Amino acid sequence: MTPKYRLIENYRGSKNYVNKYFQFISVIFPSISFSEWYEKGFWTDKYIPVSLLNDDRIVSSASIALMDIIINDNKYKAAQIGAVGTLPEYRNQGLSRQLMEHILDRYKEKVDFFFLYANDMVLNFYPKFGLRNVKENIFISESIPSREKSGVRKLNITKSEDYSLLLDLLQNRKPITKIFGAENYSFITMWHILNLYRENIFYLEEVNAIFVKKESGDTLHILEIFFTELFELEKALPKIIESDSIKQIKFYFPPDQLNYQFQKRVEEDTGLFILGNIDLVNKHFRFPTTAIT
Repeated sequence: MTPKYRLIENYRGSKNYVNKYFQFISVIFPSISFSEWYEKGFWTDKYIPVSLLNDDRIVSSASIALMDIIINDNKYKAAQIGAVGTLPEYRNQGLSRQLMEHILDRYKEKVDFFFLYANDMVLNFYPKFGLRNVKENIFISESIPSREKSGVRKLNITKSEDYSLLLDLLQNRKPITKIFGAENYSFITMWHILNLYRENIFYLEEVNAIFVKKESGDTLHILEIFFTELFELEKALPKIIESDSIKQIKFYFPPDQLNYQFQKRVEEDTGLFILGNIDLVNKHFRFPTTAIT
């Protein structure tokens, strides 16, 4: 007998379905959690799951995040598709295709374009819906400033003062890039911090900025910076380097807002797919790390 499926969406207000979603996520993405993010109030009406149920169990799901996007200093409305998956025993039945078709049809008149980040296993899936693969860039500096005794401080978000500082900066931050960037995405940033970067957020008081960074071997990775006023990043770098062994800095954002010097720009296939008429031709960009769903 062919299973019967029922589509539900935008069920943030239903504790019953929210718990079913958490159960589904724990199977599909076992290393991540949505529960703390939800309990702290960051699941807003901009994050919309679209799910298929069989016997009142979520068996396949996708989500959209409604976003304010900046491209070449112009503003757009976009839907970022994410968290696409199907329980193993329900795969190869076209359920993800059904969800994709529903999302694209339902929101095509509400947004200017769609985009998503795909993993290596499904790179051939999304072009079937008209999405095109677009390469991004990483920016590398091999000119390392002398490390200074830092004023940078690692934040502990279990402490109320550090948590409040983080939330305040997120609420008032400026875009880190306007080539392909975003605004008003704190609800996504907090998912990243709670799941991935809790140990990687550092505050530099003199520029009132939080750096999402990590050092690995001889490389400093600066994933993103939250700031309320533009500042001279080159002058701040010596204060955030912790190890004397750093020989290169990788910036995961272009230098159009916080100017810095780099020696190499490397094109990467990050799994970015876009559907819509937007101009990123010959643009050297990287979408903000903590804006990705």
